[in-house]
Amino acid sequence: MKIPIVLCTVGNLVLMLSGILLVPLGVAFYYEDDAAMWAFVYTIIITGILGGLSKVFFRKKETEISIREAFAIVTFSWIVCIFLGALPFWFSGVCTTYCDAVFETTSGFTTTGSSIFKDVEILPHSINFWRAFTAWLGGMGIIVIFVALLPAMGVSGYQLFSAEVSGPTADRLKPKIGETAKVLWIIYLVITASMILLLFCGGMPIFDTICHTFATVSTGGFSTKNMSIAYYNSLYIEIVVASFMFICGCNFSLYYMCFQKEFKKVLKNSELRFFASLVLMAIIFVTLSLYFSRPESFNGGIKDYRYYNLGNSFRYAIFQVITASSTTGHASADFDLWPNACRCLLVLLMFIGACAGSTGGAVKCVRILILLKTSIRELGRILRPRMVKHVKLNGESVSEEIITECSVFFVVYLGFFGVCSLALMALNTDVVTAFSAVATCMANCGPGLAKVGPMANFSDVTYAGKWILSFCMLLGRLEIYGLILLFLPITWKH
Repeated sequence: MKIPIVLCTVGNLVLMLSGILLVPLGVAFYYEDDAAMWAFVYTIIITGILGGLSKVFFRKKETEISIREAFAIVTFSWIVCIFLGALPFWFSGVCTTYCDAVFETTSGFTTTGSSIFKDVEILPHSINFWRAFTAWLGGMGIIVIFVALLPAMGVSGYQLFSAEVSGPTADRLKPKIGETAKVLWIIYLVITASMILLLFCGGMPIFDTICHTFATVSTGGFSTKNMSIAYYNSLYIEIVVASFMFICGCNFSLYYMCFQKEFKKVLKNSELRFFASLVLMAIIFVTLSLYFSRPESFNGGIKDYRYYNLGNSFRYAIFQVITASSTTGHASADFDLWPNACRCLLVLLMFIGACAGSTGGAVKCVRILILLKTSIRELGRILRPRMVKHVKLNGESVSEEIITECSVFFVVYLGFFGVCSLALMALNTDVVTAFSAVATCMANCGPGLAKVGPMANFSDVTYAGKWILSFCMLLGRLEIYGLILLFLPITWKH
């Protein structure tokens, strides 16, 4: 492990963060949020000094970065950005403890959307903007920004890129990885601008429009309203938000294919078809369940009058299913009051998640699809032991190495889910709250069930519980390996 390279590269990213913080500082200045303005000033000074010192004391003489350094850089960059990004929340006084500030920032950068704020509507505009902005930055990935700004890194850039992006493989859209990062950010910016325009045309105030757009295209889920999207009670806004949640839950490389007019490849994409089919079937199930369920089947024993109408049942089903499957976390209804079958299905959708190469979290559809096809293959081998059959995606055979990686990832993911859930229950958290809180944090989704439901928050979780859940959020965003490899001795050996 070449420590100077790691520290110097992380220092460069800290300097970039200090420049990024000028944006919320400008918002604080515009809205005259004095306390928040000084909080951002102090944070910029601290990040600038730390980044500058790393440049002075840890000059890197090599540009080549091995996979070990890449994982260390990515993981340490996320941790440092989270701890420094938490300072505005703490300095401004909106978070009384640094633990709460770290939880909120981790939730933002990892695009989880879980919050400790009981009333987000009383927060300064600049703080609400910073919450949404951290989600927007984390959606595409802070390392992807770094690689896009430093295309001269070459092979080193690819190591960083592949260590951060989601999914079993990293799609290279251009010969140079810096160009690939730029293409991804251009797509991200176009989607962001389009949603801002559509929400603004729907009558949403411009500040709310920007914040909700940042939180949606990143599948982050933060809102400037305590009731989330339900506050607006607008079918148009729900359609726009649901559409963009689905769009950003798909692999961004597909949009580049559309630009290249490769529409047949897009339509034949196995993961996209699986994701769309899963969402469609879940919508149908939840719609019929809400419409035909008796009042006593609802949690609390009261059936909302809205669900006596099939159209309304479909309206709320489609939004909640897409927000769960894309791991966004917005809410247009309190699904914690729905029948148990619906609640269970939504949690399962959180586990599966969106497509690889999207801004969504969780296990990813491509891994689930590979595991399902592998299971079918192995069942066939029981009857025909000599049968040779390849697992295929998009018409091409999947290597056994990728199948093994998906299997190991799924087992490790479930293992950490179980351990973290038990740890939370050891802190006197009830079973439903503990399981759903860990599930939603590892999936980077946001709301859970019971005490952390869509109309509740994480403020009542103990400090130890918040640190555990912050770890779960980072674990999910870095897809486990990046964080866990730092604890293995082999990572640090030459």
